[in-house]
Amino acid sequence: MTREAHLSRRSFLTGLTTVGAAAVLGASTGCAPKSYGSKPQEAEAAQTATDTADWLGEAPAITDADCAQTLDYEVVVVGAGTSGYFAAASAAESGAKTLLIEKGGSGSSVRSSSLGAVDTTAQREQGISIDVQEIVNDMSGYAQGRADTRLIKMWAEKSGEAIDWYTNLLRAHDMEVQLEWNMPDGTRYKEWPVGHGTNGEYPSRENDVAAIMNEYIESFEGCATMFNTAMQCLITDGENKVVGLYAKSNKGYIRINASKAVIVGTGGYAYNKDMYKALHTEEYQSHGTFDAFPNCTGDGIKALLWLGCRMDSVPSGVVFNRCLLTADQHEGDPYNVHSDSYGYFFFSSQPFLRVDSAGHRFHNESEPYEYVMKTSANRPVGDRYWHQVWDGNWKDDVYRFHTVGCSTICYREGADHDAYPTMMDDWIEPEMESFVDAGYIVKAETLEELADKLQVSDKDAFLATCARQNENYDNQHDPDFGKEAFRLSELRTPPFYATVKSCGFSLCTTDGIKVNTNLQPYGKNGQPIEGVYVVGNDQGGFYGGVYPNLAVGINAGRSATFGRYAGKMAAAL
Repeated sequence: MTREAHLSRRSFLTGLTTVGAAAVLGASTGCAPKSYGSKPQEAEAAQTATDTADWLGEAPAITDADCAQTLDYEVVVVGAGTSGYFAAASAAESGAKTLLIEKGGSGSSVRSSSLGAVDTTAQREQGISIDVQEIVNDMSGYAQGRADTRLIKMWAEKSGEAIDWYTNLLRAHDMEVQLEWNMPDGTRYKEWPVGHGTNGEYPSRENDVAAIMNEYIESFEGCATMFNTAMQCLITDGENKVVGLYAKSNKGYIRINASKAVIVGTGGYAYNKDMYKALHTEEYQSHGTFDAFPNCTGDGIKALLWLGCRMDSVPSGVVFNRCLLTADQHEGDPYNVHSDSYGYFFFSSQPFLRVDSAGHRFHNESEPYEYVMKTSANRPVGDRYWHQVWDGNWKDDVYRFHTVGCSTICYREGADHDAYPTMMDDWIEPEMESFVDAGYIVKAETLEELADKLQVSDKDAFLATCARQNENYDNQHDPDFGKEAFRLSELRTPPFYATVKSCGFSLCTTDGIKVNTNLQPYGKNGQPIEGVYVVGNDQGGFYGGVYPNLAVGINAGRSATFGRYAGKMAAAL
């Protein structure tokens, strides 16, 4: 692959306190919420709606009289992303008259970087057998008991079939889904061979997959896709059942009836500034930018909250540690740092030394991506960044570190599907030097000079930290934070490098609406609402504040898996 193909990863990626809603179910011909009732469960729901929920607003007061058209389908899927495409495809092939709607001009497609799954054909061909109970308990441990472990178990048990189906579909169109099976030994944090990546060039492979999925869905009689069509709110029968939705296209409002079910998968709310800032209050201050899909503005979650559904109490998201800022830029203003004004550095996920603004090391750099942002968020506002430090031997270090998933920046057999033999020479190194020129990285011939260029507040502390780094490397032991010996590195060979300001960026949100094991949301009375399923990043209950990225692609994998499962269940109604 060319350097340009890999640099376009960025283009593809670019391609909220406890809150519960208190609105009651809308009437069958409108979405406007009624006032709160006096039943105990309604009063309890109302108490969870605080001033921090100003982003929620009220459901739009649309009626049939406002609609230029009424459409009738059995299953309606909202959102043409990973979960929505899998849901619409499975509903259509299961015999339901299915409509997939998307508010953008084209589908966001299926996540190509990796789809996490257990017990696939590709894993069996490599002799890989993953113990379901082991991986479920590991994932549940990251959530600290906040997730519904039954949902994690469902992913582990059903994901193999879903990804095998997808692999076969793409193979029929000359595209390949490739397993990353080569995991490092001796890691403190378990790394799982679950990632299945779609081969091909960025960004065209996402467009190629979207075209395949569109064609597949539309190949079934009566099934269709409809773009530039945004859901406005869900329609109920006045009781506890969703019967359709109101949408808006460039021709005006549309009523879309769903005689079996609506499947909601609009992608979370990472691009809703008010919603994200309210729910991710602390982490917001350690983010440098956002790299989410612009259409992910919380439409599905808000529509369900208006029906009295409940949301996860702890915010979660997929957050990468790869944003670089200059000395004049500041973390904590992520929506105003745009794609052309920050450095997107895959190298930043490598476990090199990290220090705070005073030059002190502060964590085990081999931890999952998100931990460094969460640790940095403990510091005062304006000081929630870090410096990453490495020397001229970095290419040897990177190969020895053997990181997995999308942090992979060197080739080895069975590695991440995007790895290629010359990627460090023809992509990473030129990019590193360009970031030096742009002011995102400093480069020096001595550590003293590096400290001066970084303007660390305690030069002596920084130099002592570097000396300690060399001592730990020589001893092949990290008594300070327990990093694995094979991921230790030294600082002796010039030139020396350090990031000026490293911080995080959010790829997507993963906290959402609480559901049961049938993927149905709980209504205001604690009972599941009929006629609606919640999938993808609109669905809650799977995480508890942290994304376990060492199960590579688990979020895209659960989106695919539950999308397929929801489509089958909806068609069977």
